[in-house]
Amino acid sequence: MSLLSRALALMPSAQSTQPVLPETGGETTQAVTTMRHNFLQLQTLVTIVLSYQLLLSPNALITPEVEMLSILGLLLLCGMLMVLPARLITADWFPGALAVLDTVITSALIYFSGNAGSDLYLAYFVIILIVTASRTTMQMTLFLTLVTTIYGFALYREIEDTGEVLERHLIRIPLLLVMAIFYRRTAESVRLLTYYDPVTGLPNRRQFVRLLGQQLTNGAPVDHRKALLFLDLDGFKLINDTLGHVVGDQLLKAVAARLKQCLRTTDTIARLGPDEFSVLLQNITSPDVAGRLAQRILDTLKPSFTLAGHEVFVTASIGIAISSPGNGDAGSLIKNADAAMYRAKERGKNSYEFYSPDMNAQAYERLVLESRLHKALERNEIVVYYQPLIHLSSRRMIGVEALARWKDPVSGLIPPAKFIPLAEETGLIVKIGESVLRQACRQLKAWHDAGHTALQLSVNLSARQFKQPDLAKIIAGVLAEIGLEPSHLDLELTETSIMQDAEAALKALKLLKGMGVRVSIDDFGTGYSSLIYLRRFPIDTLKIDRAFTQDMMTSPDAQAIIAAIIAMAQALKLTVIAEGIETDEQTLLLQKQGCLHGQGFAFSEPVSAEEMSELLKSWPGGVGRSPSEHRFPATPS
Repeated sequence: MSLLSRALALMPSAQSTQPVLPETGGETTQAVTTMRHNFLQLQTLVTIVLSYQLLLSPNALITPEVEMLSILGLLLLCGMLMVLPARLITADWFPGALAVLDTVITSALIYFSGNAGSDLYLAYFVIILIVTASRTTMQMTLFLTLVTTIYGFALYREIEDTGEVLERHLIRIPLLLVMAIFYRRTAESVRLLTYYDPVTGLPNRRQFVRLLGQQLTNGAPVDHRKALLFLDLDGFKLINDTLGHVVGDQLLKAVAARLKQCLRTTDTIARLGPDEFSVLLQNITSPDVAGRLAQRILDTLKPSFTLAGHEVFVTASIGIAISSPGNGDAGSLIKNADAAMYRAKERGKNSYEFYSPDMNAQAYERLVLESRLHKALERNEIVVYYQPLIHLSSRRMIGVEALARWKDPVSGLIPPAKFIPLAEETGLIVKIGESVLRQACRQLKAWHDAGHTALQLSVNLSARQFKQPDLAKIIAGVLAEIGLEPSHLDLELTETSIMQDAEAALKALKLLKGMGVRVSIDDFGTGYSSLIYLRRFPIDTLKIDRAFTQDMMTSPDAQAIIAAIIAMAQALKLTVIAEGIETDEQTLLLQKQGCLHGQGFAFSEPVSAEEMSELLKSWPGGVGRSPSEHRFPATPS
């Protein structure tokens, strides 16, 4: 009876209104393992009892060989329960299906062994299936009491008729009770895994959508509006990647605990994704109520979290959608809150935004653009435009910068500002960058073969490209394939992409420099570079950001910054190129400050390869490195 006592202890309390999650330790696989063990214990118990009845009772319709095959079949079923895929074990229908299988096997064995006793035995198993499907402890208790009373009465009549008490009859009572309890407990565990998050214990997306749908269709008055807050943790993936998933799970639990402290008892909170939470506010009097809660949540998350000896800071972006007759279903409300959350991220994170109708239109446009961008890569619609790099005093063209353009057959030429940020976010920028590099290097080789042998090529590298472990190998492969000397290629990186991990960047830059290519820092002055690392980095060129160039005629501060950059570059023996030059006045002022090189619309806008080929033939100042002052300095050792 110890097994029965243990099973009874596993029954959910009749006093509990909130189901208790199984002890998963933050891992769903542990809950699946627990269910496997439950199934195994149950099937083992069934096998033992039925084996006892088959072996020790007179068998009128079954042979010893069939007995052994039946017992071995039950044992095989036990073993299968330990190797079945987890998706079957956690399926909502699996406990019921196993109960049906046990019912068929057990009833058949008992019947053919001559121990059916009464037709109530089959009815008893049918009721066990009902117990398995029962939703509350009270329902299960009533069913168990009913069937135990009926079976006890039938057993009493059988004993009275035969005049003897058989152990095989008595053992059925604890057997059937244990089976019913195990099936019921397992069904509850499956429901918990199906509808609740094993890490935080909060309702998951499926359960939240179900609850939200019920709340929105319960016939509440129209003026009783609800607010949905969609919350995404900023930078959670970085914490997971650097400190591990165990610390990540601890952070999720701690965040969930802080969120609960901000809520009323009538509010509902759920975890919808890896780093996404949602809160449903009931009966709000005005949107300001939701805004105040969102701000309270942001303030609550400000203090650091101490996890496994690490001090972790986390912020959140929150989108808010208010229910109305037009967006009263669960799907629309979640979609709207999600769109508002993305707007909060775009505007700097650690903030909240209310939904407005234009957000869905923008989100749809972004989705369509992403789909079209995938196809554009397949159809080679990403083309390269070139902008000249000029020696300012002689107006000689010393090089070109390769710039990606999207030549869409329907919309025409799509500017990079519209698709490059999306490509960065989706990871497509890696394929785009490699395509641009290959096209530009092939075109430069063609220009060299045409006689412009001193022409340099600058190609931008995105932050994602720079993080590729095999970046140097890819670039070397492209250069070798095309037959282009590495010294003619200049790779442009932003300060931000270099300084995200300065030590790793230093190693990567040394590999690139070892190949013989040149390295430039693009948009210099707008990032957060350290002068110590700037001295250590093997860099050839600093490109002054266009914002300083465009402001220099009206802003003394911009002039001072440009002068400081030029002086620093001269001290470090680096080349300086000013971007965004649009007027002759800017050109003259830059020359006066000591800047030798520049690019911008004052000389030429970016043009196609065909147009650039024509410009090279007729460029007024000529093409190439002449005189010696026009040359880029040697790479610092």
